[in-house]
Amino acid sequence: MVVDSLNHTLFLALNASSEPPQALVIIAIFAAKYLILLVPLHIALVWSGGTRAMRFMAITSVLALLAALAVNQIIGLGAYTPRPFVVGIGNTLMDHRPSFSFPSNHGTVFFTYAITLGLFGVRRLAWATAGLGLLVAWSRIYLGVHFPFDMIGAAAVSALASFASLQIMLRSGAGVFSRLDGWALRLLPLRG
Repeated sequence: MVVDSLNHTLFLALNASSEPPQALVIIAIFAAKYLILLVPLHIALVWSGGTRAMRFMAITSVLALLAALAVNQIIGLGAYTPRPFVVGIGNTLMDHRPSFSFPSNHGTVFFTYAITLGLFGVRRLAWATAGLGLLVAWSRIYLGVHFPFDMIGAAAVSALASFASLQIMLRSGAGVFSRLDGWALRLLPLRG
């Protein structure tokens, strides 16, 4: 199939060589495994210290992330795509279970948050988050656990989930947000 051939060609162009520079491997492993922690940390900080509008953005982001990851699971279960190391292509430099490859959950987390931030007009942070998402996407391809199209699929799912979640929150999320915000105001020293 032409799509698979292109995906494999792009993968091999981005995947690590058989003897990669150790410093680059360390950076890639750090990006692939640990940068994802920045997204929930940032959402928690925004929720705990932000204005009411920022808290609304945080809860919308959580809804978008949950929706996007749920869609990923449905796609993964319904149309399993093996990872590169499962089909024996390229070099694998990081251990990973042989779960579905398409779309990438790590890519989805970053791209969903970046798109949601962009929809709320937080452009600089959205671009910075998207940049980190691209770094994570590269690292997971470089280390041999994802194909490039896994990341493109993640971006597509992210865009749909972010837009849909914002529409849901704007149309019918005010009541849920008000309850959550009320609980948070009692538990945390919030202002705004």
